[in-house]
Amino acid sequence: MRARKRVGLVRARRAVGLTQEEAAYRLDVDRTTIGRWESGESEPLPWIRPKLANLLGVTLARLEQLLLEVDTQTDPSAAEGGDRRDLDEHRHAVPANPEDQERVALAARHPRRVDAATVGALADVLAATRRVEDRIGSAAVLPGVGTNLALVHSLLADARHPIRDQVGSLAGELHQYQGWLLTQTGCPEQAQAELDAALALGVEFDDPDLASHALFLKSHLAWILDDPQGVIALSRAASRDPRVFVAQHAENAYYEARGWAMLGELTEVHRDLRRADEFAERAVARQAEAPPSLYWCGSGYFTLERGSAWHTLKDARFAERAATEIINGLREMPEAERDSEWATIYHVRAAEAFTTAGQAERAVAHARQALVVCRATCSTRLARALQRAQTQMRNTWPTHAPIRELADDVRLLTGAR
Repeated sequence: MRARKRVGLVRARRAVGLTQEEAAYRLDVDRTTIGRWESGESEPLPWIRPKLANLLGVTLARLEQLLLEVDTQTDPSAAEGGDRRDLDEHRHAVPANPEDQERVALAARHPRRVDAATVGALADVLAATRRVEDRIGSAAVLPGVGTNLALVHSLLADARHPIRDQVGSLAGELHQYQGWLLTQTGCPEQAQAELDAALALGVEFDDPDLASHALFLKSHLAWILDDPQGVIALSRAASRDPRVFVAQHAENAYYEARGWAMLGELTEVHRDLRRADEFAERAVARQAEAPPSLYWCGSGYFTLERGSAWHTLKDARFAERAATEIINGLREMPEAERDSEWATIYHVRAAEAFTTAGQAERAVAHARQALVVCRATCSTRLARALQRAQTQMRNTWPTHAPIRELADDVRLLTGAR
């Protein structure tokens, strides 16, 4: 008897914007396993069904229904072809424009023929991938970025002036972005290597924005690794070149303030926040001129960073101020970015700030908002941050029922990873 395609399962996966390979990556199984489930050739084993339901955003009961929704008319191999198209679009981020697709394919076959239009098409792919990451999380786009980086390096090896400078900067942007993704997915050593490569290319090709942003992301990594002196020194280094776009200067100054906050140096925090706010005001006025790598640097983001600096002080006198700044920043963010994996970390910070301020209900509300996105993106970093936040809440209010319920939900989430 011919296997029957599980159309319900396929629709549910596509509804959350995942290809078969992306789903497999998140569930830590082979892509062919997903294919066999969807084609009806095999069944998800009981131990993995809770993870699959969580990934699809459905209950276990609904998952059981999806497994029964089949199409007897469809050849299972058709799903494979459809998912290959999904894979091309989302995992390898092929340009949508057919002319650009042809340019990229031709460049891959004949690297010495690369031209400005091809570099532009690949830059558009990178910009689109950043937006896809906002929807589905960093882990899902990481493999495709590596594929595109390898392609651009093959072009760089044979590129000639004057196009070589553009290809070199694009390679640096990809290294930088891969460094960010590896930071987000908990791979600091690999992230450091990618950011070092981006910095080297920024220097080699005299691209001040690339070099500065690589140094900024190294300061972000130092913050994650609890290295305040590294945060301060790298943020300062990122602002040495006056040619750097003003929004990057603002980011650097906010992070320097965060570094001083880690050390509890209130005077320096005030000083650097004033400086950062001046840069931010100028950056917002020039937002239309910002390079694609700084698309998020608007008023809302700068407000979030100001709140994060106050939050980093871990001082009850500034906790409510920190939470208010973060909430205002989230409200100002464009909707497409507000629920992204990277922006949701600010909900966790708001939860922590409200805990320090003694406001249990508001702390739980922001933690629950973060929990929704964490379930959708399967973000390891978000899960760890939520674990820390709920531990702080539980220690502050050990008998508060909503916090005990939150702790149970976070435990289920982190236990499934």
